[in-house]
Amino acid sequence: MVNGKLILVVLSVLLLLNGCGSGGTSEIPEEAEQTGWQHLDLKRDSIIGISLERAYSERVKPNGNEVVVALIDSPLDIDHPDLKAQIWINADEVPDNGLDDDGNGYVDDVHGWNFLGYGDGQTLRFSNYDYIRAIRRLEPRFGGIDSTEVEPKDSLEYRMYQKALKLRENDIPDIQGELDYYSGQLEVFNECTSLFEMAYDTNSGLFNGALLDTLQPTTGRQKELLEQVKDYAYYGWYPSMMESFKCQGEMRKAVCGNIDAEPRSVIGDDIYNLLDIRGHHLVDAPEGWISHATQVAGIMAATRDNGFGIKGVSNSIRIMPLVIFPERGDETDKDLANAIRYAVDNGAQIINYSHGRYYVERPDFIWEALEYAEQHGVLMVTAAGNTPVDIDRPEDSPYPRDNPDNGEERLTNLMKVAASAKKLEWVKPSWASYGKKNVDLFAPGRHLLTTNSGERPYFTIGGSSLACALTSGVAALLWSQYPDLDHQQIKTILMLSGTRIEQEVKMGEDITVPFSELSRTGRILNAHDALLLGREASTLD
Repeated sequence: MVNGKLILVVLSVLLLLNGCGSGGTSEIPEEAEQTGWQHLDLKRDSIIGISLERAYSERVKPNGNEVVVALIDSPLDIDHPDLKAQIWINADEVPDNGLDDDGNGYVDDVHGWNFLGYGDGQTLRFSNYDYIRAIRRLEPRFGGIDSTEVEPKDSLEYRMYQKALKLRENDIPDIQGELDYYSGQLEVFNECTSLFEMAYDTNSGLFNGALLDTLQPTTGRQKELLEQVKDYAYYGWYPSMMESFKCQGEMRKAVCGNIDAEPRSVIGDDIYNLLDIRGHHLVDAPEGWISHATQVAGIMAATRDNGFGIKGVSNSIRIMPLVIFPERGDETDKDLANAIRYAVDNGAQIINYSHGRYYVERPDFIWEALEYAEQHGVLMVTAAGNTPVDIDRPEDSPYPRDNPDNGEERLTNLMKVAASAKKLEWVKPSWASYGKKNVDLFAPGRHLLTTNSGERPYFTIGGSSLACALTSGVAALLWSQYPDLDHQQIKTILMLSGTRIEQEVKMGEDITVPFSELSRTGRILNAHDALLLGREASTLD
């Protein structure tokens, strides 16, 4: 449901803020009440976390096996001080010698592969949306004709073309609305820096929340803006971030949703040919990028015992970065399929895909890659989404799916995870997707402090991307402790061991439903209990 996804762009101001760039220090902002809440335990702490700290105190054995988790995402800050020890190294590849030493078809892939790479180490930053690519391909065949003129053999692609046209029509006001919104927000932010100058640090570009709490507005405008600027302080907005959001809005209009723009041409590949693989080995986040992958990686695998920063789920995780996400626009079906195959062929046991595709031209590419992963015992964890819709409905069900027709489950290796919050009274965030059939379980995904590239190396964000990452992390922890388990056992254990929630959830102004009706399990990820069940299922103890 692309339109619903686009509506979230504006909501992302409060829900899914991303940082920009690379580099920076390892200082953590003053958000102590948020730091690591996802690791707490419901019974011990009255917080619906994943009981990870309890697991480490009672269940985790030292020196677990390393587990490779492929992170199919955007470029990653592989030099982040809290992540660099966790990055996968291809021991069979000699760095930077221009050769394919291990014969896997990828030159110098020491840490993974960048499927968006081109030129002299560059990465495609902005891409068309899926439906724009589809219109460009199908318009010569179907433009200006109606359904009565379409041959039966072409009816499926004709419907795909009509859907793409509808999505473009719906998207036009959203694209302009986002640009107008961020342009306005930048103006407001600049006004706030002058109105609340005493609470604004020009060096860091950040507002001091504690000082803002002491201010007494002296004008009507100050009163109007004070609460908004407190949000800026809480979420850590800074000028270059605001400029980046505005720039993205401009590029979304000029490139992503523009049928006359063909940004992918710099790569020069055929996106409908799986064998036409391009790119390069440079997976690091370029300066100035919003690095979704860096944020996801920290939740999963930030080094736990280095004395600073945050704690991920396990030090046994080795992250294999596979770059297919541009900063804005959509990845291709071909890149997703080939990234899955790369992960399988190069030793990943888990694939984390903190995303979902709502318009797919070649579902067969994705389905066949998922089957390939299943045949090789690789678990794939995906995000349910950040729009308040039932993803059991076919029109709202994102790919990857465990059934190509959105029917009964036919794959054993796919998990879909939705986002939860820390308190029972609002355990399901208002923006979180759900589905009794297609969501396997929930995991914490609201207001989590994680790693970031750019001026703020740590950042508080939210979304099912992070819930997905937590689940991949616990799956890896479980596998590192009990390596004799297979992917089906790992998935089953995660689903059965989750914390059962008996709570009514508000779904509308006058509508409530039991939390148990929002997923297959009615549970929230629980690392402690997963390890307990893992010990019972393993033959090693």
